[in-house]
Amino acid sequence: MADMVFKYSAMNGGKTLNILQTVHSYEENNFKVIVVKSIKDTKGEDTIISRNGMGRKVDILLKENESLLTEANYKKYYTAKVILVDEVELLNETQIKELWMIAHLINVPVLCYGLKSNFKGDIFSDGIAQIFAIADHIEEIGSSSLCRCGKKAIFNARKENDKFTDEGPCIVIDDGTKKEYEYVSLCSDCYLKYVKIGSDEAKKLANLVDKIK
Repeated sequence: MADMVFKYSAMNGGKTLNILQTVHSYEENNFKVIVVKSIKDTKGEDTIISRNGMGRKVDILLKENESLLTEANYKKYYTAKVILVDEVELLNETQIKELWMIAHLINVPVLCYGLKSNFKGDIFSDGIAQIFAIADHIEEIGSSSLCRCGKKAIFNARKENDKFTDEGPCIVIDDGTKKEYEYVSLCSDCYLKYVKIGSDEAKKLANLVDKIK
């Protein structure tokens, strides 16, 4: 049977571009490809769009609590050569389990792309926790996402009105219209320096350092 694979990176790591390249490779050889994304991702509406402007209309725009196991959705993917999921962190636990079952019961590979953590430094969602639990393979996408210092970025930080913050709702889509929000990819050191430096844990450690000095 086929597998479900989770491919992740920090923001700007080339996830959507990777999907589009995969779509091209399959379709160039006349294979049927199904692209899925959550309706929560309002950027591009029914299209996935990479930062270089390339795009592809999705085949299934999944509603918040919509099942992938409906007859209408099944007719779309049962003859597919591969199913590609963009921004998989926006799917819920049940949808993740359904993708896993589709891979193993229908023998269609499912490649899921997304973020592992949110701007607070926590697992992004219950859906991501579920995919870590059951994915057959978990892969990091290269090291193309770089921090401002030049090191590899692994955190997704949020700036609100040009100031770093770890407070607020988890999901605010970067659709280019919410000018007060900006997302920045940071390495561990810079995430601690710019985002977590004012946290209770950081202050506690700073006090210990001062005492030892």
